[in-house]
Formats: sequence, structure tokens, C-alpha cells
Amino acid sequence: MGKHPKKSQPATYSVKRSNIPSSTCSVNKTIPSSQLLTDQSTTIFSEGSMTRLSLKISLIVLLCIAVRMIYSQTKSSMVTPGTSNNDSTTYETVTVSGKQSHLDEIHGSDDREIRPSVYVGILVRNKAHSLPYFLRGLEMQAYPTDRIALHFVCDNSIDNSVFVLDHWIDAVRDKYHQVTMDVGGDELEQTTMWSKEHYEHVIQRRQYLLNSSRLSWADFYFSIDADVILMNPNTLDRLVNISLKPVEVDSGQAVDMSVVAPLINCTTSEYYSNFWGAMTEEGYYKRSQNYFSIQRRQTIGIYPVAMVHSVYLVNLRHRITQKLANYPAPEDYAGPLDDLIIFARSAQAARVTFYLDNTRFYGYLPSPVEEGDMDGHGTFVEQWLRREQELFVHLRLQALLDHEDRMRVLPSKHLELLAEAQLPTPSKLGFDEVYFINLLRRSDRRAKMEYFLDQLGIAARHVTAVDGKNLNVDLIANMGIKQLKGYADPYHKRSLKFGEIGCFLSHFYLWQEMIEHGYQRILILEDDVRFAPAFVRNLAELIAEADTHVPEWDLIYVGRKRMSKNETRVPHTTRLAYPDYTYWTLGYVLKRKGAEKLLAQEPLKKLVAVDEYLPIMFNRHPQRDWLEQFEPRNLIALSAEPLLVEPQRYTGEQYYVSDTEDSEVLGSF
Repeated sequence: MGKHPKKSQPATYSVKRSNIPSSTCSVNKTIPSSQLLTDQSTTIFSEGSMTRLSLKISLIVLLCIAVRMIYSQTKSSMVTPGTSNNDSTTYETVTVSGKQSHLDEIHGSDDREIRPSVYVGILVRNKAHSLPYFLRGLEMQAYPTDRIALHFVCDNSIDNSVFVLDHWIDAVRDKYHQVTMDVGGDELEQTTMWSKEHYEHVIQRRQYLLNSSRLSWADFYFSIDADVILMNPNTLDRLVNISLKPVEVDSGQAVDMSVVAPLINCTTSEYYSNFWGAMTEEGYYKRSQNYFSIQRRQTIGIYPVAMVHSVYLVNLRHRITQKLANYPAPEDYAGPLDDLIIFARSAQAARVTFYLDNTRFYGYLPSPVEEGDMDGHGTFVEQWLRREQELFVHLRLQALLDHEDRMRVLPSKHLELLAEAQLPTPSKLGFDEVYFINLLRRSDRRAKMEYFLDQLGIAARHVTAVDGKNLNVDLIANMGIKQLKGYADPYHKRSLKFGEIGCFLSHFYLWQEMIEHGYQRILILEDDVRFAPAFVRNLAELIAEADTHVPEWDLIYVGRKRMSKNETRVPHTTRLAYPDYTYWTLGYVLKRKGAEKLLAQEPLKKLVAVDEYLPIMFNRHPQRDWLEQFEPRNLIALSAEPLLVEPQRYTGEQYYVSDTEDSEVLGSF
């Protein structure tokens, strides 16, 4: 890739569908026409033509001298960043590992200068599920696309990764300086996941992309995995700006940041991110003392770290980076065969420091797959792919909850139909009906819940909740509702609130509807739930376990607040426990027999909060005087363990709202 290609030059796109070389790295490279050597021809000059040529040369020399003088005068009067002299350029102050340093504002680069060229390398294997969203992150970057070359290496995929890439490249190829895609796939048997051959394969592909960037004469190499979702349009521009000029660190010295990465959030894990704070002598992960303060942005700055991965920028202008390598490993290397560790050791040998910028929110990455979480069906690669898909769906759901002030994770506009086609076909998951209860005035929760259900493939019916704000004493009396004798909220020691009565009625009416319609099994969800990864698969498996080992069950909690540590797991199961005293009715599965038992007690005549009523009915409530007012207490209850849903927000967290707690207390009735 040339340093200064002409803007009028058309972008190029090429695809190589032969085997990708493993030991040697060839580059499908397009050289701008301005850099091509033309054929030399011999011309015999006459004496007159030589005289005219001499005059022209003299004029050119004089012109060059004049330009040089003007440049020198201009340079001497220029203002350095951070000084006044009516400098209109905006600068920001950021903490660099405890020190203050001036960096260009994200849009502070000089428009008169051509931006550095960036070679983007992307490894793709079985990423059809994430590519529509990943590619949108590339599209949105506020960086001149004619200064960007994209190089995809896609091999050994059993999904539609190549098809998705082809579709997207067809739509955007004219925008970028160059787009290259290498496609291979005949080494699948030799590169079984996480075997020695697999690691060698990945390491060599990463080196192939790094070599390609160097041969392209690009200024920067931007390595990014195909499931990293950039949400900040200024990510690439900011990283380039950071690396363009030395930055002052704790020692007071200005250092060149040859490799810099953005901190990427992981929505599934509280601990995982795209950097290591420290490494052991053997090259394995070691948690540094400042890891969490950096990862959770408790301190803000640009920090030296032991390793960055998944997404990082390499300044190819810095001579020191010429020694960086993924393959082969450094001389005398005796560590594990791992692409990340070898790259980190290579950086250490080359005296290259990795830096991490956490001053901005940049985007998301999914947590890595754990083999113990796979479903056990099909080949290892098929299981791995399904788990990656589950985690990526969870990423999209979590992003909407964890960052409500930010946009959703959306696909590229060029791939919207493909992304929609990848969503599961909505179904009731084997239940007669799936309900989600929602207050009419909480349209925000309804919109989120419908999005979640759509992404998960759940065909649920919206049920308008009974709003406590619409209840009054007379209406409650006319309905024959009476509070249980001696009832007081266990925590606040008060009578029922209007919101709690409305909540109970919302569930009560669904129990009645179940009987009226002859339903055998239903799933009830409230509208403020946060789904765990693989919710649909795990729900099906726990129902199968319950039917096998406790076929007489009446109710299964999928979400609740445990109030006791003395719960026991259901024997011979991996997903079920016997619940003790429990708060909340976030989600539960109910059989017809269970609904009959709940209704038979005529609970409106001795009303308690619905999440108090259920433990009473399976005889696990600590208030004996309440228990004694209900006979028989024979509901057979189970619980998912681990739980499959949890609250979106907890008391005190940002955006937390309780429609029951924020209502009025009814008083004695």
C-alpha cells in the first residue's frame, strides 16, 4: 500500500481461493499506478533542446530555493501543541499511567495532512454470526477509507463466513484503498481446534497478515478479530493519534507507543478483557495489582501492560516494530505453543512495550468458550461454533442493558437481511404459551423485552400487567381482596402496597387463563429480566431433567433471589435444586396441576405478595403463622441451578426502577 496514493485511483478487490501458504507468506498486492516504473525510452536531444532543458532546470532550482525559504520562515513561527498564541486546535488532557499528557483530540488531526495509511488484518473462521456486526464496526470508523486496506484471511469455516464477506465486499469495495480476501479450507482435518496443528496454523496466519502489512508499505497495522465489535467511530483515528507522537509517562520521559490497544468490554464476564496486566516467567497469565482498576475504568489513562490481544495497532514507522513476530518464536523460546504468548515474548525480545487506552468506551468482545459449556451434540467444531453463537447473542442482549445510553449492537446496513436470516425461528419452546408481564406505561421495558425475545427465538405473548396506580381502596374491596391476617412485609414491616397487589393479580389472572384454556405447561416471565447465555438450550435441558427425575413437579423457578444457603441439588441432575425460602418471581415454568393448587387456596381472600405466596405453598416460608393459614401446602417446586434469568438492575444501580416499591402502602384492609 503506497504512502500517498492518488485519490482518483480506484480501489481494488481481489480474492484468492487457493490454499493459503503456511510457511511462506505471499501477498496479493496492488501497487498504485503512480508508483509503477514506466518503460524507459532513449531520446537524442539537439543542441537547442539541450539549451532549453538547461533553462528549465535552472528555473526549477530557483523555485525550490524559494519554497525552502518560505517553509523555514513558516516553521519558525509555528505554535507547538499546548501553547496559546490563538491556537484554535483543540487538545485534551489524559492521564498516562498517572501523569498528564497532551494528545490530539479525536478530531484534532490537521485536515491539510494526508492521514497515515492503515493495513487492517482480520482472521476469520466460523464467524458468520458475528461478521454483520463486526463489519458495521469497521464501516463506522471516522477514518479516510482511501487510506485503509482490508485483508481478510478466511479458512476452514463450516458456516457461511465467506458468503457474508463476499456480500459485504461487493457493497463497499469502491470505498477502500484495497480489499483482499484469502480463502482456504482443505486443512480442516489437520487443524482440529486447540490441537498443536491448530495453534501452529493460527500463528502462521497471523504472521502472514503482519508480513503482508509490512510489504504493503503501510504506516500502521491494525489487527482485529472478527468478533470484536467496535462501537466508537473514532477508535482507529484515536489509536493512530496516540502512536504518532511520543507521550510522557511516569518517569517524565516521552515514549513512543509502538503498539497500542483500546480497552474492550466483555459483557459476559466481570473479569475478562483484551489485555493481561502481567505474565509469569513461563509466559502464562498473571493478574496484576492494577488489573481491575484498569479493566473497570476506576483509573483512566494509557497504561503499559504485559499483553494485548484481539485488537491492537502497530506503528510500522517505528523501526523497533520490525522485530515483532508471531512466527517463528523468539530464539531460545521454551514456552507454550500459543499465538498470544509468543507474540508477547517477541515484543519483550524486541523491547516493545504494549500500551492500553481505557480513556474511552470502544466496544465489546465475547468471552471465550469453555469446553464444559458445550452441548455435547455433533462434532467438536460444531459444538464450539454453537457455543460461540450463544455467547454472541448474549453479548448483544447485555450491551443493551449495560449501556442503555449507547446504541444497540446492530448489523451493517448491507447485511441486515443476512443477519435477520440468522436469527432462530420464533417458537413457544414446547410450552402451550409463553407470557411476559409488562405495565402499559413501561413501553421502554416492553421494547427491550421484545428485542430480547426476538434475538432468542421465543414467541412470547405480551400481557398487560395490572397497574397498582389504577387501584384504589373501593376497587380492591369490590374484588373481595383482603390482606392475610398478621401480614407485614418481612423487610419493611408494612402492609401491602398497591403495586404489590397489582403484581399478584397479574400472575393470578395467568393462572386462571391456564385453567380456562386447558394449557398443560406455561412459561411466565416478568419484563425486567436479564437472560443468561444459552437460555433456550439450558431451559430445554433442565425441563428434560425435571421430567426424568421429578416427574411430579408443579413449578420450576428459572429466576429468583435465593434467601437460604441450605438448598440441596436434585439427585442425579446437573441443573436442578430444591428451593428454600425465595424472593422474586422473575420467571417460572408452571404445570396445570400447579396452577390448580395455587388457585384452590383462594389467595385473594388472604393476600400476600406473590413472591411470598409461592414459598408458602411449597412449605418453605419462615413465618409459621402465615403457613398455618394455608392448607394443604403441597406445591412441588424446583429451581434452575444455576439460574437462567436475573434482574436487569439491582437496588441502587443506575436506571433501577421498582414499580412495586415506588407505589403507595394500602394500609390495613
